[in-house]
Amino acid sequence: MTSCSVKPTSTPIPAGYENTLILVSFDGCRYDYPDSANTPALDQMARNGIKASGLKTVFPSKTFPNHLSIATGLYPEHHGIISNKIYNAKTDEWYKLSNGAPKQSKWYHGEPIWSTAEKQGVKAATFFWPGSEAEIAGQRPSYWKPYKGRTPYKDRVNQVLKWLDLPKAERPRFISLYFDEPDHSGHEYGPESPKTLRALERVDSQLVALWTGIKERKLDGVVNVMVVSDHGMTTLSRDSVIFLDDYINMNDVKVIDWSPVGAIRPLPGYEDAVYTALKGAHPHMQVYRKGEVPEKYHYNDNEFIQPIITIADLHWTVGQKNYFNSHPNVGTGGTHGFDPDYTDMNGIFYAQGPAFKKGYQAPLIQNIHLYELMCRVLDIDPAQNDGDNSKTLELMRK
Repeated sequence: MTSCSVKPTSTPIPAGYENTLILVSFDGCRYDYPDSANTPALDQMARNGIKASGLKTVFPSKTFPNHLSIATGLYPEHHGIISNKIYNAKTDEWYKLSNGAPKQSKWYHGEPIWSTAEKQGVKAATFFWPGSEAEIAGQRPSYWKPYKGRTPYKDRVNQVLKWLDLPKAERPRFISLYFDEPDHSGHEYGPESPKTLRALERVDSQLVALWTGIKERKLDGVVNVMVVSDHGMTTLSRDSVIFLDDYINMNDVKVIDWSPVGAIRPLPGYEDAVYTALKGAHPHMQVYRKGEVPEKYHYNDNEFIQPIITIADLHWTVGQKNYFNSHPNVGTGGTHGFDPDYTDMNGIFYAQGPAFKKGYQAPLIQNIHLYELMCRVLDIDPAQNDGDNSKTLELMRK
């Protein structure tokens, strides 16, 4: 692997700059991808800062729930985004990534780091971080962008650097930055594909550009960078599919979410029959009533959790026969969403800057604790959350 040329500097910090944090997400970057790819920026951060053995997700290990848990320090049952797809039966409303609902404040609870910062006089900026298009906790970041997935990666990095160039009164001290790779490639080609690793290398090259810009501005003595991912990825097979219609009449239910965590809403009068038919029906699918989901998942205390929850084992897909037969790509490539205890679901955590230790190999970190860590880096008071401040103290230089 090549070496990144950006190194820490002892150059005096330019006047007017204060402790700053940039939070970067490489969506779907499994914990072990960097070991097989050419990632000079991440390698530099491991040498000059912190690399954890992995970042453990919350349940379900999907994109929006985990990005919100990183930002709020809350489990999905408490911040409200329990999946990428949510259904409110009382109002017949859906939260989907495609229908504009992520921009609506009513779905969100808790307080993301950008709202915490703004409430305490620290300006914040977000570039496509999931959830940042909505006003949450009565607050928006000073700067934010409506999501446009085709925005070139270099434009995203350039905007972050432009924010750092603002006059002190306008400059954000918290900035988040989001990249949709290597998640997209991992889904299409699978986690073992060279194409997925090349996708990681493309986003790592943007991290090189970010560090170069920080160095050129002589800000590496004041800017802290954390690089995380929301989840990992695992392989799928069309030989490992569980068909719900083998066990129940699909006319008796409304399936809110399918796989690997299914959310099933039986029609009135059918809940007991559907639960009985599914419970123990397949050795690679666990089935629970709402309120009886194992405590380790933290997945009972939310009004939008459906009456019946199904959880597939690693590598398995839950589906319906006619859909499976008419969609040859179902059960191929890769996916996530499984039990966070599976190592394949672990993401990445790297950190470098004046707040962090140098050359420190950290153990597995749970992402629920990162909100408290970010508040400590920014020297602001955290809102109520589910994290534990003591779990990340060992990462700090002081």
